[in-house]
Amino acid sequence: MTQPYYDFCVAAGEASGRDATGGGRHWDGGALYTCRLDSDGSVIRVVSTTGLHSAAPGYLTVTRTRSGEQILYAISGEEISWFSIGADGKIGLRGSAPTGIDRAAHLCIDSTARLLFTANYGSGTVSLLPIAEDGALGEAKVYWHGPGAHDGSEGSWGEGPQFRQESAHPHGVVVCDGQLYVADLGTNQVVCWTIDFDNRTLRPASAITLHDLAGPRHIQFTSGGEVGFVLNELDNTVCVLRRDAAEGGGLSLVQTLSSLPQGWTEAHNDPATFPNEVYSKPSHASELLLSPDDRFVYASNRGHDSIAVFGIDAPDGKLTPLQFEPTRGRIPWVFCLSEDGRFVVVQNNHTRACETGPDSVVVFRRDEHTGLLNLSAARLEFPTISSVWALPGSRP
Repeated sequence: MTQPYYDFCVAAGEASGRDATGGGRHWDGGALYTCRLDSDGSVIRVVSTTGLHSAAPGYLTVTRTRSGEQILYAISGEEISWFSIGADGKIGLRGSAPTGIDRAAHLCIDSTARLLFTANYGSGTVSLLPIAEDGALGEAKVYWHGPGAHDGSEGSWGEGPQFRQESAHPHGVVVCDGQLYVADLGTNQVVCWTIDFDNRTLRPASAITLHDLAGPRHIQFTSGGEVGFVLNELDNTVCVLRRDAAEGGGLSLVQTLSSLPQGWTEAHNDPATFPNEVYSKPSHASELLLSPDDRFVYASNRGHDSIAVFGIDAPDGKLTPLQFEPTRGRIPWVFCLSEDGRFVVVQNNHTRACETGPDSVVVFRRDEHTGLLNLSAARLEFPTISSVWALPGSRP
């Protein structure tokens, strides 16, 4: 049954200088906006605003706590905040906790809502934080990765991509069947840790090294955990991996393919046209999502400014390109699916391309049978946007 409306959280704030990576900007404050999309996808509007005293978060996720409450978690630098979600969509700050180290880029939560994990890009680490029944976070434990695939490489932004792999740079985390998988751009690996839930610790399990200068950024698994998909930032590729649960969750490579149309990179190799000084190629990949039915993969391309759509071929999980849909804006960063998979909401970042804003939120209808995307009329603009995520289903 179609919902009467869909709520999304948009984190937005005023830009204030380059951050340490050169990849984005600091937000010296800002707000979380609850944005409501009509059921037909024609209109999206702001229905509530929650001011922030710290930087607008770079990544969000929602989970149901063991007490039954839906909580929004938001990561900003070295801090994670958590928020209640009211029946009217209003978001309220409940608390915050340090990640134990700086420069966190991504977070995930296990399916039982007992542990939260962060990928800490700048420090080359991952963090584990226990979650109380009401969603509050406990003290973090930090685990180190490294060294980098091009350990000790020197240079500056734009001289890469080797410089991007001078040390470990965990960028994406996901839990699958009691194990934590980390996409580490710097080591060029997907690293597997076994989770000890009783002692709230991690122990090393295995790792797979991908092709040179791939730059793993995000990883997702099918609902059964048999197949994983890795989005590689540095060369805009996707790797399909087979997961062997009987062998401790070890991964093996099945397929590698581009997230860009054939021939596009070769036709756009003038550095003067690259989006900004961070980019050592005309496009770098960003976000990766799977459809709720495990039939389609979606990946965003910053530079080509598109969402790539792939069909998943059963039973081996190999991908077939279906569509490269323009995002109607520059540098698509985070994008998300509505809970029922009917809509895709994309965050475009003109400001991250050193252009005059505004940044935009653009909505696409998703054909659940073909996986293809169609542009909706719904659109919002903000001076800067740092993240976007779907909130729980509409409430009566």
